[in-house]
Amino acid sequence: MERVHRRLYSVGVAALFGTLLAPAAPAAAGDVTVFVAKGRPPETWNRGYGATLSTSWFSILNLEGEVARIPGSLSESSMTSFTASALLAPPVGIVTPYGGLGVGLFRQSLGPARDTGTLKAFVLGIKAKIGLLVLKGEYRRYDLSGDPLLPLDSRLSAGAGIAF
Repeated sequence: MERVHRRLYSVGVAALFGTLLAPAAPAAAGDVTVFVAKGRPPETWNRGYGATLSTSWFSILNLEGEVARIPGSLSESSMTSFTASALLAPPVGIVTPYGGLGVGLFRQSLGPARDTGTLKAFVLGIKAKIGLLVLKGEYRRYDLSGDPLLPLDSRLSAGAGIAF
């Protein structure tokens, strides 16, 4: 399984560099979305929430900033994360599948204990834009630095927002 994740990571990095070397297209718009999320393992995490700001600077490259907060199932436990992502996102009509890599920071709490570290994320998702309305569903696989207080392997989320 680890070999598969490394292979996907390598393919994502190669695709990202290939996109960065492609000729620039006119600047495109972006979107702001809010979402609900569920972390995995599910016995550790309750339903969380977050928001993203996404913009397209090239024809198929989206840059995204995200903040998310997921409360833990144990009393006084939670995780807050801040992630910046580069995503390949080729539009197909009103639907845009996307995938890429993200890096960021996280802060976990478990009672009086606190842990702050870095994170890496592998992101896959799909957006649908209908006029100003944006609907999205997403999967993120996480790699948290150090020895986090609570495990977070992945996250599923669904959200809605507005395009600009």
